[in-house]
Amino acid sequence: MMSEASRWDGELEERSSPAPLLQSWAWGEVQARAGWSVERVRLKGGAMASVQVRSVGPAREAYIPRGPVPATGEAVDALVEWARDARMARLLVEPEGPTALEEALSERRFAATAPTQPQHTRIIELRPPGELLKSFRHGRRYNIRAGLRRGVVVKEGKDAAELGRQSAAVERRESIHLPDRGYYALLLELLPWCRTYVAYQEAADEALATVLVARHAGRAYSLFAGRSGAHPELMGNDLAWWSAISSAAEAGCRDFDLWGVPPPGAGPDHPWHGLGFFKSEFGGEEVTYPGAWELVLSGAGAKLIALEKKSRAYVRGLKRNIS
Repeated sequence: MMSEASRWDGELEERSSPAPLLQSWAWGEVQARAGWSVERVRLKGGAMASVQVRSVGPAREAYIPRGPVPATGEAVDALVEWARDARMARLLVEPEGPTALEEALSERRFAATAPTQPQHTRIIELRPPGELLKSFRHGRRYNIRAGLRRGVVVKEGKDAAELGRQSAAVERRESIHLPDRGYYALLLELLPWCRTYVAYQEAADEALATVLVARHAGRAYSLFAGRSGAHPELMGNDLAWWSAISSAAEAGCRDFDLWGVPPPGAGPDHPWHGLGFFKSEFGGEEVTYPGAWELVLSGAGAKLIALEKKSRAYVRGLKRNIS
């Protein structure tokens, strides 16, 4: 007998190819453990949505990352009807669909807001590793081969602690907020296929960089990455990424989502400029989604939610400055 999880994921794949990881049953389980209430909704007309619900006093907001599925105006209409019936104060969607959906969302009185998930990404079509390496730009090929010559090794595993250490180094260096070790551990525990790729200086057994990868419905995703900044001449970061990408190719994945790049045409002043350049050297195609859109269904409830979020952001800022 098919489990509810298998049924849910199977129905998603019937509606979208590839089915979005963030709408999968397992992703909902991660978010439920992380503090959200998760409702998996089969909407009128056949669309689906894994909805993350959060309460602030009497007010509730619904967040649908990479959904609804499929990403159509009709599916959004059904989702709004569900949200009204469920008495949500705020509905936030980040569909995985064409940018043309922006017009449909605007017509339905949604307003664009700051995205939580990457609006712009780069996706590599996978092929056998030998062919794949040849498709990379010269600088990336050189660094990968140099790292191999200089004794860097990469270990595949489930090392949440090391990923936590590496991402904390990035957090301090870039003054950004990243998940902690506990969240990484949830991903590694609950997603059906999720691994870390940790690059080491072989002689000293010193970790240099880590990439966290999940695979779902034929696509691999580099969800988080971190590097210590030590020994850049060893190219540990390049080797960690290469191991993650080539392993996905060997496993039969169709493509690899590099999960976040700057907007097209962004200049050197963009905070992700260096990251975008790094990822561009792996090739692939840039993809742009509609971004995040919100619909206020209760003005008073939405105001309460906004005040609570502002308070949480202030506390995070204090903690960062203190540490």
